[in-house]
Formats: sequence, C-alpha cells, structure tokens
Amino acid sequence: MFKKSDENPQLGIFSSPTEYFRDSKKKEYLKNDSWHNRFRNHVVMRVDESIFRPLYSNGT
Repeated sequence: MFKKSDENPQLGIFSSPTEYFRDSKKKEYLKNDSWHNRFRNHVVMRVDESIFRPLYSNGT
C-alpha cells in the first residue's frame, strides 16, 4: 500500500544515530550545512513520491 513519507521523520528514542558519535563528529552530523543535511533538504525532500503510487497495492 502506498503511503507518502513524512516530511520530517523522527527516529525513535533508542535509535538516534547521534548516540554513536562523540564531540566533533556529533557536531558535524548535526550541522544544517553539512553535505548530508543539505542533500536531504535540497534533493531527497524534492522527490515527488506520488509518481511511485502505481508500484504499491491499494490494500493493506
């Protein structure tokens, strides 16, 4: 069944990737201008997911 993704998904409290980083690596991961955050905001979030609707069943 097709379900549009949440625009601001949140990880569960026990699955946060920041718990694996320390100090400078953690700061780099959380910076809004880091390449991975910029890529997510400027590329991934612009993908029109509705074009993939035919690939999913209509039921559960």
